[in-house]
Amino acid sequence: MKLIKKQTVFYEMLEGLTTAVIWLDHNETIQFMNVAAGEIFQVSPNRMEGKHWSLLLPGVVDDMAHTAEKRITVHEYVVNIQGLEKLRVSCTISPYELQDEHGWLLEIYNTERHHRIVEEDERWHQYEAGNLLVKTLAHEVKNPLAGILGATQLLQKRCSGDEKDQAFLDIISNEVLRLKNLVNRMLGPEKSGLKEPHNVHELIRYVLKIVENEKPENVYIKLDYDPSIPDITMDFEAMVQAMLNLIQNGIQAMETTGGFLTIRTRVEHKFTLGAKTYPLVATISIKDEGIGIPIEVFDSIFYPMVTSKKSGTGIGLPVAQNVLRQHDGLIVAESEPGNTVFTVYLPLDQKEK
Repeated sequence: MKLIKKQTVFYEMLEGLTTAVIWLDHNETIQFMNVAAGEIFQVSPNRMEGKHWSLLLPGVVDDMAHTAEKRITVHEYVVNIQGLEKLRVSCTISPYELQDEHGWLLEIYNTERHHRIVEEDERWHQYEAGNLLVKTLAHEVKNPLAGILGATQLLQKRCSGDEKDQAFLDIISNEVLRLKNLVNRMLGPEKSGLKEPHNVHELIRYVLKIVENEKPENVYIKLDYDPSIPDITMDFEAMVQAMLNLIQNGIQAMETTGGFLTIRTRVEHKFTLGAKTYPLVATISIKDEGIGIPIEVFDSIFYPMVTSKKSGTGIGLPVAQNVLRQHDGLIVAESEPGNTVFTVYLPLDQKEK
């Protein structure tokens, strides 16, 4: 490095910062970037020395010369890293003189975590509001349904000799039972069952066996596992239902177009779910290449009875979200045509409830 010597205390301070710092010389080439910058862009700082800044931040400004007189800050800039998720950052560009050479100092702040926490909080409040509405309606509906079912059963006994009347009463009885089951599914399990340690990949394998016969020939399963994930304490049956809903949704989204359903597992460090930060969190992402979720329903997909499918009930995602919340986890969705991803987050240090 020609401007910053590794032996100096200032170099050590810059390398210890969690804020990404990049120094450009008058030729707009990178002469220094600290470890934090390397982590954001997933590159080696040494390998970027002498490279033009636009390789890392294309389009962040039209012309760096326009910032030669004043500091500017660009918010909501999206860093696209090949093979990784998109990352939102704020970038402050300051004209800066270092050892008599004019250049620029770039400070880059990772705002993705803040956005995600805010979005998760909003999403959970929406889900809670929707769930409360459904519970209220369920209580209002269950009592009349019980009365209808009871009266129908009495009439069935009185009309046992009349086949025509019996057929109509059977229809009423069956439809009332169907509605009761529908309401129960909307509410989901009232509390989680027995939680025991299970391997997350065994969970996925079990669910894939269930959907094996219903998967169209033009849909292919691609697995990308992190074998280091330890066993997770879970209610296995409830988690099967949650994962089944997500995987079936992905398969159904590609029934016409076909494509790959990619299931990926990873471990995230120091991850915040709700108001708590966990040292380690397991992630399971289910990605499909279907047409995507319509914009008009995307923000409400975790509400009961909201669906974009002609034959859908709008129950699967709310039930899955409810199961994850009972495991201190969360489901997050992203969608655009050809790339819809549902990501499940599960803390690794759960305690049995």
